[in-house]
This record gives sequence, structure tokens and C-alpha cells, in this order.
Amino acid sequence: MRMRYRYVTYRYHDGSQKQLEQHYRQLLNDALRQSQQSVLHRSTTWRPLADILESSEMIRVKIELAGMQEENIEVTLYEDALVISGERHDDSEYQEGLSYQEAQIRYGPFRVEVFIPTPIAREVVSAQYENGILSVDLPKVSASKGERVPIQRSATKE
Repeated sequence: MRMRYRYVTYRYHDGSQKQLEQHYRQLLNDALRQSQQSVLHRSTTWRPLADILESSEMIRVKIELAGMQEENIEVTLYEDALVISGERHDDSEYQEGLSYQEAQIRYGPFRVEVFIPTPIAREVVSAQYENGILSVDLPKVSASKGERVPIQRSATKE
């Protein structure tokens, strides 16, 4: 039996056309960049599977990185992007006479770039790595209501 997988994006349930356009633009840019790297530079960088969840309070990014050590994963937060990179090392436990029948596990350097469309409370960003899943929580900056600014009267000359 052959399994089929479907990738579904639930992020834009509110119908925000601008966010949807940004999402598809990012997907296209990622695809073009990856194909360009593989053709021109023979890059072996790969992109792990990722889930991006969003609520009114936070954005959570979950990356599947089975078999990795925390010290081989780097999480970098920029003004409008989260970059997760690192390298998964191949098992060096080859035995004489064994050869691959199938090789689906990706090894080598990886990189995931996630566009962040909203201001983030940088001082409380957290990352946890457990059971092969890296989870990064990005709390949003709470939208403040405007404050009224009093107007001072200027001194009049008499």
C-alpha cells in the first residue's frame, strides 16, 4: 500500500488577502532559491518539515529534527524572520557487506526560514527540543490602544 501525504495550510482562515499573497510569494521564493542552489551550486542543504501555528497571542514554529543533538541546531531571530539551521550528521556505523535498499533520511546542513508578519516580544521568545521536535514560541507584542496626548497651550505674548 502506498501512502499519500497532503500538506494543508490553515493559517489564513480569516481571508486576509495580503497575508495569503505574502505566504505564496514566500513559497515561490523558497522554491526558486532551492532550485537555483541545487542547479548552480550543487547545494546539499535541505529543509526539514515544519508546522507554523498562529493565535492572537503567539506564533509557534515546530520543526521535525529527529536524531539530532541540541548543540547542532541554531535558532536565530531577525526583525521579520526566524531562521533555524544546523546539520544532521550521518550515522557512521556502516557494517561491511551492508548496502542501502532505500535511503530517505536527509543528512547534512539544513535551513528553515519563517517570515514573521507581526512584531514579536523578543525578550520572552523560547525554544524547546524534545523527542525530535524543535518548538519555538514567538509571543506577539500586544497591540496597545492609542493614548490621548494633551495639547499644551503655547505662551501668548501680550
